[in-house]
Amino acid sequence: MILLKFYERILRLKKIEIRTQSKNYKVIIGNNSIKEFASEHRKSDGKKLFVLDKNVYRLHKSKLDELVKQSNSSLTHIFHSTEKNKTLNSVQKIYDILLKNNFSRRDSLVAIGGGIVGDVTGFAAATFMRGIDYYQIPTTLLSMVDSSVGGKTGVNYSKVKNLIGSFYQPQKVYVDISFLSTLPNKEIYSGAGEIFKYAFLSDEENYLLIRDGLKAILNQNQFDEELIAKCIKLKAAVVENDEQEKSGLRKILNLGHTFAHAFESTINFRIKHGEAVIAGIFASLIVSEKVGLINKNDLNKYLTDFYFLPLNKEIVKADRSEIIKFMKSDKKSSQGKIQLVLASKPGEIFIDFHVSEKIIKYALNKLFEIIGTV
Repeated sequence: MILLKFYERILRLKKIEIRTQSKNYKVIIGNNSIKEFASEHRKSDGKKLFVLDKNVYRLHKSKLDELVKQSNSSLTHIFHSTEKNKTLNSVQKIYDILLKNNFSRRDSLVAIGGGIVGDVTGFAAATFMRGIDYYQIPTTLLSMVDSSVGGKTGVNYSKVKNLIGSFYQPQKVYVDISFLSTLPNKEIYSGAGEIFKYAFLSDEENYLLIRDGLKAILNQNQFDEELIAKCIKLKAAVVENDEQEKSGLRKILNLGHTFAHAFESTINFRIKHGEAVIAGIFASLIVSEKVGLINKNDLNKYLTDFYFLPLNKEIVKADRSEIIKFMKSDKKSSQGKIQLVLASKPGEIFIDFHVSEKIIKYALNKLFEIIGTV
């Protein structure tokens, strides 16, 4: 069991310092924080390739054109960011642009988009010439609170999520809240899934604050900078203590994700990652009750507290045997045995918890019943 006390660490709002063994860097949070990027890089040396999400570029064309124009010696690559395009082929296209334009180790990449853009761009940066600098400008709720921080990069392979990748930290992250004004509901739901996870990675007080903050996001479209900063601080505290998942601590960030990745793979990525995480955390809580980590009353409380979150009915179409097959191939599993990250209450997490197929099937049946009734 891991008792989480990192939430006690106070970091300044707006600018958060991430300190890892490989690199220290800042996360800047606020409306139009990309203006700081522009001012910092207006006269910087070296070329930059901006990898831009296709939809984000369409919605914010004038703002992004101005950003690229203000940056020295810049090129753009418009990327259609879908799970099906999160491939080595997409990384190779970036390599080709870098080679054609004589990029060197003094040059850099800039990822502007959601988690897929960040993962693909980060992996290209990590592997081109054994590593060049890259910057993250996340534009979705999920990428702001989770994937842009921590240095995980990579692509899908052979239908397995994030099978090929590396740990490679960005130079800096610019969280510009103004991008959320054009975010479609599907992307808001996806971000809600990762925020849901953080409710169990802190204490009871923050559990309630995160729950209420999620309600404000989904019911009123209110994006609270403080809630986003709180999630980033919680992740930073974990990453700083276990940058590359060597001690096991970073595995707590995978709460619900073994189920989630299996859901995504089984239905060929027809749902958003965060939607899969919501269902994955519900399933993990059901497992926690079945193995005796929580009692029925607490399970009902936790599920009821978050019934307002959207559960995508597409998941019910997933074949249970296929889900289990993908769970066995998950990076967190061992020798074909399913290992889960489980919560007993907010702030108490169990990692590498071996769970039988019988219990997984039980949890899937219960989860599918819940999805059918909400």
